[in-house]
Amino acid sequence: MATSTETERYIQFLLEHLAGRNEHHVFEQIVLQIALRRLSSNIVPATGPVSAGGDQGRDAESYYTSLPHELPGAGGFIGRATTEPLVLAASVQKPPLEGKIREDLKSICSRGEPVARVAFFAVYGIPVAMRHRLQEHARDSYNMALDVFDGQAVAHLLTQGDLVWIAQRYLDLPSAMIPDEPAQEQPDWYRATLTALRERPGKRLTPGALSEVRDGLRHAVLDDEARVDLPEWLGYIGDFVEDEDDDLALRARYERAWAVLRGKNTLDGVEPDIRAVIDAALSSERVSLLDDANQLLLTWGGSWLRHLGTVSAEELRDLALRLRERTDTLIKNTDEAVYPVRKASLLDVAARLCLHPRWPEVTRPASGALPTALETIRLRLAGEIVPEISVESRPMDVTDAMDYLEQLVDLLPRARAFPVGGVSETFQMVAPALTADPRYEKVRDALDTAQADIAGDSSVAARCRDRAMAFLRAGRALDALHELHEVKINWWHGDTLRGALLTMRMIGKIYGDLNLQQAARQYALAAAAVAASSPGAEHDDILPAALTEAMNYTFAAGHWGDALALGGLAFMTHHLYAEAPDDYPSHAYIQQLDFHAGMVMLSAERFRPDLSSALTQLTDTNYLSDLDELLTELRPSFTYTEQQFTRNTEEQLNGRPFSDVGPQRELNFAALGTTWRVRCDNTRTTALAAERLTAALQIALTELAPHDPLFLPQDIHVRVITGTPFASRERVTFKPDNRAVDCTVILSPYSNSSDSQALERELSAAMVYLLAHLSARPTQTFMSLVEKTFARGFRHKLLSVRLYDEVAGLLTETHYDTLRQTAMQPWTDAAFQPPTAPALAQPTTPGPGYDRTRALGMIRDNYAELPQALSETLPRLLADPAALAGLRHLREEGWLDWHILVALVNIALNLRLEQLSPGSIPPDFPARFLEISESDYTAPLPLDAFTPVSLRVQMELTVLSVGQRRWKLSTAMKTPNPAAFKQLLIARYGYGTDDVPHRDLLNDTPHENGSLLPPAA
Repeated sequence: MATSTETERYIQFLLEHLAGRNEHHVFEQIVLQIALRRLSSNIVPATGPVSAGGDQGRDAESYYTSLPHELPGAGGFIGRATTEPLVLAASVQKPPLEGKIREDLKSICSRGEPVARVAFFAVYGIPVAMRHRLQEHARDSYNMALDVFDGQAVAHLLTQGDLVWIAQRYLDLPSAMIPDEPAQEQPDWYRATLTALRERPGKRLTPGALSEVRDGLRHAVLDDEARVDLPEWLGYIGDFVEDEDDDLALRARYERAWAVLRGKNTLDGVEPDIRAVIDAALSSERVSLLDDANQLLLTWGGSWLRHLGTVSAEELRDLALRLRERTDTLIKNTDEAVYPVRKASLLDVAARLCLHPRWPEVTRPASGALPTALETIRLRLAGEIVPEISVESRPMDVTDAMDYLEQLVDLLPRARAFPVGGVSETFQMVAPALTADPRYEKVRDALDTAQADIAGDSSVAARCRDRAMAFLRAGRALDALHELHEVKINWWHGDTLRGALLTMRMIGKIYGDLNLQQAARQYALAAAAVAASSPGAEHDDILPAALTEAMNYTFAAGHWGDALALGGLAFMTHHLYAEAPDDYPSHAYIQQLDFHAGMVMLSAERFRPDLSSALTQLTDTNYLSDLDELLTELRPSFTYTEQQFTRNTEEQLNGRPFSDVGPQRELNFAALGTTWRVRCDNTRTTALAAERLTAALQIALTELAPHDPLFLPQDIHVRVITGTPFASRERVTFKPDNRAVDCTVILSPYSNSSDSQALERELSAAMVYLLAHLSARPTQTFMSLVEKTFARGFRHKLLSVRLYDEVAGLLTETHYDTLRQTAMQPWTDAAFQPPTAPALAQPTTPGPGYDRTRALGMIRDNYAELPQALSETLPRLLADPAALAGLRHLREEGWLDWHILVALVNIALNLRLEQLSPGSIPPDFPARFLEISESDYTAPLPLDAFTPVSLRVQMELTVLSVGQRRWKLSTAMKTPNPAAFKQLLIARYGYGTDDVPHRDLLNDTPHENGSLLPPAA
């Protein structure tokens, strides 16, 4: 349903549209109906042909009644009647209007009965200053009062619950544009309406009466206490279905179908209503009726999913296609230059029809697996995740929908009165299914902008939040992160600061679920810091919860000393700021806090008792006393052996327990094929700097992931130190290593006097420089990806709100000294293997630039051209038992024949170069090598040069060459990692599987032309 603001804006457009068609008589009817309900009930239209004097400027006027004096306090007609002469005037004329109103006042007062008050209604806006001048003119010149209702005022009145039917009747307002909540609060309005209906002597089947019944029916559906009245309301709405007024009947059918489904979780008896609305829409030109049909059809499909009703999937699909066909016809027949809002409305309906699932292709879940329609509404209103069919698994006509949506957003600048709320809501819900379309961001941003123009940036934040929830339901954590970061920015002001803080905690949770605990910790601590520093006590309750979450992430990172200390801080702030702090069961985070603190203390007590003394120095003594009772309860069930404990923590954590104990602390994580091992001295300044870098790297990896940075799968060892690089050295330096990346990063220490912007630039530069050395993309290409991430707001994501050291610097120097000076026996000598979240696993899709046809062509060339360079050596190798056994062993390792052939030829080339004297080697010899028959050489090649060991060494060089020459891959490392390159080529470039039919290298002889390719057919 639309908001009141959207409805008001749309009605204002529809009013102005009346003026464009010069439909003055329609506006007069609207004014009359409003006046009868807001000004006086004793009004009659003033009509008459111009030749007979016309209406003399009076579109309606009151007639005399003495009943208000005779029956004071009465309601109904009497309560709304006026005893003073009142005249209505209405105009659809475009501004300027001041002259028009002065002329109308003159006309009104020059003829007929004396007038005490004039109410002037206009379609267009009238400035306040003009209104005051006209009121003064009426008072001074005619001794009467003047009320002015311009287009905005009329539109506002027409959004009110008892008047909105007027917009439906005379302006064709769609049912979906009616705000869900009636204007008055329940229960007074509800009981009054129900009583009036019960006491009414006969049926009153008017548009106004339908509005009253509609509001009561909707309330009875949604309110548990009022639902007992639902059968009665269904009876009242049923009276309208039987009425001769087709328009009222269709609207009543719409409301009855919705009410029965929501209120009774059935479609018994109302499927004919749905069919009737859809059938009428199929021959109608009314956008509102097409929209009603679209809404009901989608609801019908949702009922089919829940095994309700008798409709088939095939009928649902057929009706959707027929409605699309009808809508498309109207789109083609609508001139957007003349009717931009009608065109936009039709495009909206068409797009949403395309987003109906192709029902025959949908697998229905078991009966009862999905929440009811009413439960779904309540879950969504509460912001909860709704169990439903995955959006991405629903087959929809996405391309067609995006065609219509693109046309719609292109039209929005000229159709500013178009209410974007409905299409925006649909777009939010199905966003995960639309992101693959290249127009997704264009449509998303245009809808956000249109929504911001109506309701401000906070509404955009709400849209981003809704999209984030849709992405989370679809298991798309990275997309959800992007949307939530936008929420954080758009809600970052007083009125919505709480929403921003809760969003930051949600961001932290997602990072934690992605096994990026330092990024998660940063966001939880940032939320805590802002909650603690915000004025007043409005956000105090966020502080202990956020600190507990920071403790959870720290625990998961293996920094159990830090976790225990944060737990103590969370415990203290809980008792300072939480409501009813001693009622622990009412605060869910207390259970998390106690569990993790208990695990820290019990594991030290059982497996590393030398730590116990140090741990008691790290946290609040009151918290330890409170924890003792819990430990007494937990000890009997803590029966792990050290082997079991180690295995469990290896599976569940991102770092080994107490990895913050000792002279060095370590941070581990894995993402996109890379495994990170960050080390630093265990001092406060250096530890915070290392965590600052680690959190930044984790955030950067989530931002780069959608762009496929093509990182080589390898270990990355980082040593972080604080200070200033010597002379002109870079802040990031690499040690030669062909098996992993080994680097040192020098960061400036943080202090209260630090230049935050300088530290931010330093951090960004060091991080980007490091990441650029890990990618197999050319440096320029990788940097273009980095530019994209900064364009998408990477900077504000990196900082959260303040520098990491500032929000995370809660623990004292003494805390770090205690941990650094404490010795602990290692759990194991094996390197820790941090887990990778599925969303950040190394991609397995074909790599950038990969073309299988081209790859197979080059492999075919290898089989055709390379054997002649070994025409003498290959037969000798195959005849030598030891050499043949070595080649067969390589095959067992997974080598393809062309791998072996390329390695053999490269060794042969190097041997031939060695046989030539330096001064006799032609410059083009390597290029001509394959053209020279091996029989032209006098000296045979030694077979012991072709051992498996030498071939493996050669293959390491070959994979680098294959990546560079075939796929334009590269590395900025001076000592590249061939094994990582090979793993990347196997995973994403077909290196381990691409092959073509050929003669068996080890069992068949080459063709007489030297080729291993089979004879041409």
